Amino acid sequence: MRIWVAIAMRRDTDSTLLKLTVAFLWALDTLHQVLISHAIYYYTVTMYGDPLAISIPTWSIIAHIVVTGISDLTVRSLFCHRVWRFSGRNRLITIPIFVGAVVVFVGSIIFAAKGARFGSFASFSKLSWDLYLSLGCGVATDILLACSLVILLRRCRTGFPRTDSIVHVLMIYSVNSGVLTSLCATVCFICFATMPDNFVYIAFYFILPKLLLNSLLATFNAVRDLRKPGTGELVSIPLSNTSSTREGAQYAKPQMYNSPRKNQIMEIQMQTSTTVKADSVENGMAA
Repeated sequence: MRIWVAIAMRRDTDSTLLKLTVAFLWALDTLHQVLISHAIYYYTVTMYGDPLAISIPTWSIIAHIVVTGISDLTVRSLFCHRVWRFSGRNRLITIPIFVGAVVVFVGSIIFAAKGARFGSFASFSKLSWDLYLSLGCGVATDILLACSLVILLRRCRTGFPRTDSIVHVLMIYSVNSGVLTSLCATVCFICFATMPDNFVYIAFYFILPKLLLNSLLATFNAVRDLRKPGTGELVSIPLSNTSSTREGAQYAKPQMYNSPRKNQIMEIQMQTSTTVKADSVENGMAA
């Protein structure tokens, strides 16, 4: 008896909610860049020649803190939802990650609200506890996210080279994204603690939301590239007709059999559609 197995892989489409979320993040990133450009133009062009102007925070600096908080919360929530799906809705893993993301967001709102009432950047030192708490929770959340994704992805290994290679690539992206964002937040934390009188820490705070967003988009693009439609290859598995042993089983190329001994040869053709899913975040967003 010969069994023909046709395996095809179809590509999933992104959900509408996921597309809208990514569009929202792009809009936030554009607004974030506009606010930074306005602040730089204000200090270097509009107030050129006024050395005291650099000591007063402009409205775009305060507004960009709020935009950063919203963007970081959205990105970390998507990562948290991915962990939620991979872990089988394990609350012990996902709740600490989500709480950390919320603490960072609340800290940014508090910092922006109180910082708007201050008349100089020097007064930001009064809110050092808030910045320490936000950056510290951000570092812990990113590390926990990366470690959780790596551990959960290791459990997704199936032993098939194609699937394991996809899992391996996603693990690398998870580690790299967590390392970059954690390193940037740590450097910002250290610069503010050691040099609170200059603007070195603000430079790292400017690029932190962009690193988070780029790490998310890089993961989505990796999943898209790793999903390749199958070629519909046919695999021939010859089995013995009457003997219980399976000696001599070989893989052969598909071919037509026109043997007159039709009562001795049985040909069965099965076509299955196999969907390879390298990332479950799309399913979670669609749910």
